[in-house]
Amino acid sequence: MSNVNLEVRNNQEWVEIDGKTLKGTVKSGNKQAVVFAVTHESRILLTQEKLMGPKSSEIPAVRKLLKDSGLEKGKTTLDAHHCNPTTMAQIHKAGGYYLIQVKDNQPVLLKKCKELATEGKEVGSDINTEKGHGRITTRQAKLFSINTLNLDERWAESGLQTLVVMERETFDMNTERTSRETSYYVTNQGVEKNSEDSSKELAMAIRKHWSVESDNWIRDVTLNEDKIKTKSGNQAQIMSILRSLAMRLLRKTGGNNFQEAVENLNDSVGWFEVMLRRVKFL
Repeated sequence: MSNVNLEVRNNQEWVEIDGKTLKGTVKSGNKQAVVFAVTHESRILLTQEKLMGPKSSEIPAVRKLLKDSGLEKGKTTLDAHHCNPTTMAQIHKAGGYYLIQVKDNQPVLLKKCKELATEGKEVGSDINTEKGHGRITTRQAKLFSINTLNLDERWAESGLQTLVVMERETFDMNTERTSRETSYYVTNQGVEKNSEDSSKELAMAIRKHWSVESDNWIRDVTLNEDKIKTKSGNQAQIMSILRSLAMRLLRKTGGNNFQEAVENLNDSVGWFEVMLRRVKFL
């Protein structure tokens, strides 16, 4: 796997790394998965890693992807499954930055994060409100320095600097009900200087991470990935790459509704050719 992240590092664009099971692999006990590395802003699939075995095998697969691709030197967002000292230290020692959610798989760290959010002094904040799909969502990020925490020695090489507490309030205009949720993220990126810019960057990285996560929904619902059976693992991996290519081409046309775009392509071969020429595929 070649070094794919030089341009990403130059642009300082965050990259989300996430795994997805390929349910179309037909042999029981031979279910395959893939780990994707996708840019936050341009939504480009930079690379992917083949994965077989239980969910826990995703952890070493991600470490391998980070090293082989060079993405460990860039800016990476990962879900709570990868909140562990080894992965975080790998990125930190390579000179990169991580932003990772903390959940119950790290109960002691999560407890300390909650205590810091209650008792600590904020070093930065950001607030954002969005309206769409019949909902009004307000996200407020509060940032705290982790330097004050007394953490176990195993976290010493992880370079932990900042806790981001994301409070999300969603008002459903149809039911007129409000839901609230608080999540916790840690990063080795500090915010002591230019805290406003750093706060906005980290808050945006969290929002973009979950936006990229929606690609899995597009794969399953719009492109029917889980329903399409394949006879071998290689077929599943190749089809996954082709779906990524299709999604990239559709995004380059400027459309946001993938289902509508796919239906238009099915109805008009001519429009399909026009689209491919527009994105310089032909």
